[in-house]
This record gives sequence, structure tokens and C-alpha cells, in this order.
Amino acid sequence: MSCFKCSCGCDRLSKEELRILIDSADKPEDFLNNNTSREMFKKMIHPEEPDSYNPQPSGSQPTRVGKSPKPLAIKYLELIEEAETLLRANDLSDEVIEEFAYRIIDEELGDRLCESTITNRKEVLQAIIKEYGTKMLETKHFKNFKTKLIEAHNGKEIIKKS
Repeated sequence: MSCFKCSCGCDRLSKEELRILIDSADKPEDFLNNNTSREMFKKMIHPEEPDSYNPQPSGSQPTRVGKSPKPLAIKYLELIEEAETLLRANDLSDEVIEEFAYRIIDEELGDRLCESTITNRKEVLQAIIKEYGTKMLETKHFKNFKTKLIEAHNGKEIIKKS
């Protein structure tokens, strides 16, 4: 059994484990149900920088100073995860729902959530998860992630951050 070292911080993955991750990347619901895929995607695409991290400008190269902005794919995933958390919560105040709706990128979905009632709120949250799950899989970052998994599975390269 051959293993690949993953520079995104994950444990070593066998070819079989990589195949499972690749297969889960075909459908939004499969990817979202696979916690290993989610965490690996986050670490590969946008590794967390500690709050105390303060990059210094280089005298030799003009570079931007500060934390790197989150890719759209990561923003989508965070919205999905928050919607899932809200789905599991039983008693949601209107204030919590409005705060989340304000952060939703698609204004129409945000408005639908604000206008939702307790009886149809679950349906709106599921629509948010479905919408952003599909959008996430269409991003270049997600496509690159899947390509790297396939290449690692084929033994062509060690998974590394692009």
C-alpha cells in the first residue's frame, strides 16, 4: 500500500483513501458529507494563518503585506457549514437568522432567509447549502483540488499547495 505525504497538514493517505476523496468530489452532497475532504480542501486552498502572524514586506520583491484574502470557494464552504449548523439548531432567534442572511453572497437567498418562517426555514437553509455546494464545485480552486487528488492518486506528484 503506497502512501503520499500531504503538505496541507493531513495524515498520509493511501491510494484507496485518495480514491474515496476523489469520488466524493463529484457531487456536492458527497463532498460535504466527507469531513476529511472538507478539511483537506480548506488546508490546501487556504491554510489558516494565526492571528499573531504579521508578514513582513520583502525588500527584494514587491509583495502585499497582510493576510491573504479567502478564495470564493472557501467562502462558499463557510456559508454551507454555517447553514448546516443552523439547520441542526432547534431554537433560532430572528437576530441569528438575520446576521447569517446578511453574510450570504446571493442577496435573493439572503432575503428569502430573512422572510422565512419557522415552518419553511429548514427548506431555505437546505436551498442555501445546495446552491453554494454547486457553486463551490464549479470554482477553479475546487477543480484544482480535485486535479491534485487525481494526480496524487496516479502517483504523479505529492499533494501540495498551489
